[in-house]
Amino acid sequence: MRLKPIVLTLSPEEAQEVVRIDMDADAPAALDFLRTVLAKRVKEALKTH
Repeated sequence: MRLKPIVLTLSPEEAQEVVRIDMDADAPAALDFLRTVLAKRVKEALKTH
């Protein structure tokens, strides 16, 4: 996988979840969000077509 700059867009619900995680300092939820949302999108964005 070749690394390159990427831009990710969050839905309003996902942005709200990020703010909630930050306000609650919710480490387990942060890890879950990273794995289920962000990692998936980063991998997809880095795929060469």
